[in-house]
Amino acid sequence: MKKITLLLAICAFVLTTQAKVWRVNNNATMNANFTSFVAAQSTVSANDTLYFEGSTVSYGDIIVTKPLTVIGPGYFLNENPQTQSTAISAKFGKVIYNSGSTGSVITGVNIQSSMTISESNISVIKCLLNGTITLNSSLSSIVSIFIFSNYMTTGITSSGSNSISSVLICNNHISNKDCCNSIVFDTNVSGEIKNNILDWNIDVSNFKMSNNIVSGSVSRNNNTFYNNIGKGTQFPTGNYNQQNVIMTDVFVGATGNSTDGQWQLKEYSPALGAGNDGTDCGMFGGSSPYVLSGLPSIPAIYEITMPATGDNINGIDVTIKAKTH
Repeated sequence: MKKITLLLAICAFVLTTQAKVWRVNNNATMNANFTSFVAAQSTVSANDTLYFEGSTVSYGDIIVTKPLTVIGPGYFLNENPQTQSTAISAKFGKVIYNSGSTGSVITGVNIQSSMTISESNISVIKCLLNGTITLNSSLSSIVSIFIFSNYMTTGITSSGSNSISSVLICNNHISNKDCCNSIVFDTNVSGEIKNNILDWNIDVSNFKMSNNIVSGSVSRNNNTFYNNIGKGTQFPTGNYNQQNVIMTDVFVGATGNSTDGQWQLKEYSPALGAGNDGTDCGMFGGSSPYVLSGLPSIPAIYEITMPATGDNINGIDVTIKAKTH
């Protein structure tokens, strides 16, 4: 049975603006619009969308200098059911947002190295990140950074002395046990940290923290805390924060579950309904819950059945199974 990656071919209808949609595949035999990010960015217009198809070969480092939406097929695709018909992610090395990139979005890709954000209004959504995100305000102030529903094996930090405000970090799993902190910001950074699972230390100031589940230490430098769950006494009493919670009582665990699925809440978990908005604490709660495998918010074909050959008279019978996200 031959399987074809059709995810990108059915997605254009979800766009309601005049921006164009382009396919990128670094396998030249796939007849996509482009084979690399460099070629695509030099040709497409601001606010266009680039669909990167899954590949065994990395698309390499990218430097974004115009507002673009980058969409991949997701990650952990062979671990969770009904993801994509071809369980291969779109991989990048370093991702850098430089001057001119404001308004950009990246979602559903596997970032194997670091990310640097030096512009405002950048959204990082439903990505697998294996390197540190650095918010860099060395050249100018930054506002409105959205880091939503990602699976991160390293942390988030900042550099530069200009202000970095309205940083929203929501519904992520963030672990940085190889270093020191899940999140560490200088005092010029402010925003909100909500509905995350933070598996190591947090050192921030001027943040509102709510509905998080945290195993490491938490700094209390002008932060406010509501409805958080801590493994120890990292959160102050009051405001419905919970202390000394046994983490094996919270999550379903790794046995029989995917890398990201293990962080779903167990039946009778103390995190169920414990959020300040009445929803669950952790990355699967709140208004924008984490989606397994980082599947982007577009339709996805997860199974295709078709014969290898056909003819001009009878054609071929094709069965397609798809889901909206």
